[in-house]
Amino acid sequence: MGIGVGFNVGPVRVGAGVSSRTLAQGCLPLLALAAVLWVVKVVLAALFIIFTWPTRLVEPLAQRAELSQMHQVGLNWAAVALWIEFLIVVFGLFGAASAIRDLFLGAPGTKASARFWRFWAVALFPVVTAATVGMALAPEPTPTPHAARPGTVSSAPSPSATDAIRPQGIPATAQRVRIVNVINGDTLRVQAEAPGSVLSSTGKALVRLLGVRAPHGAECRAAWAAERLEGQLPPGSYAWIARGAGSRGAGTPLAVYAWREGKDRAAVNARLLADGSGRLVTKEVSGQVRLRFQEYQTRAAAARRGVHACGS
Repeated sequence: MGIGVGFNVGPVRVGAGVSSRTLAQGCLPLLALAAVLWVVKVVLAALFIIFTWPTRLVEPLAQRAELSQMHQVGLNWAAVALWIEFLIVVFGLFGAASAIRDLFLGAPGTKASARFWRFWAVALFPVVTAATVGMALAPEPTPTPHAARPGTVSSAPSPSATDAIRPQGIPATAQRVRIVNVINGDTLRVQAEAPGSVLSSTGKALVRLLGVRAPHGAECRAAWAAERLEGQLPPGSYAWIARGAGSRGAGTPLAVYAWREGKDRAAVNARLLADGSGRLVTKEVSGQVRLRFQEYQTRAAAARRGVHACGS
């Protein structure tokens, strides 16, 4: 059986034919090539699925974390690379199974007792090595100071009262205190962490801001001034206080300069004068401090801020 084609050209008849056997022989290579391509396609698709399946776990996590597209692509590639590396290590272990067995258990024919000790010697070697290196690199322990006996006060400074939280530029004699509450626009109740140069006990004490006189009671802007001071030194926060030239003597409450804890160098006294929360008491300050305080008050008065907006 075959296929034939013929046509006449004048008196001459031309014909051509292909037998079924010849046709089959010509198609077999094409069929074999198609089968090979199909198998290659299936193998490549399977390898793609095997190698890239970690991205199915990573992509939802990256999207949930709202990472950028570039970071998501990088994370996917990293997951695939780690997975391929893991497969290489696993296949390498399978390929070296006999060598690993000989390493842990010895060559075939080794006695059972020898295998037991060989196994634990090899297994514990990395652990012992890591522990030895860790002990060598560990920092030396810091000696713990002896606890003070009950009823005595330690001379060592409080760990919280360190130079790291002390504002720069304040006197070295400044004492760290906790703000208990605000009484009015220029008076506070504070509590010292430890006896110091300003407060000799850790009990609660009243202090007022040196050089500042804020309105009290029913005076104009009294409540506003108290709120401004509480905004500067809220209850529960910490501050630094120091005596000034005008705070000599046993006044109650004690007049002090105050600084907020942190990197702020400006005294709270100056801030209150600058925003008009109080008026300057010139007799309590002198020198450069008086000049600066007067400048702050002049600016606040010119802008009619705070108490300067009230009647005289």
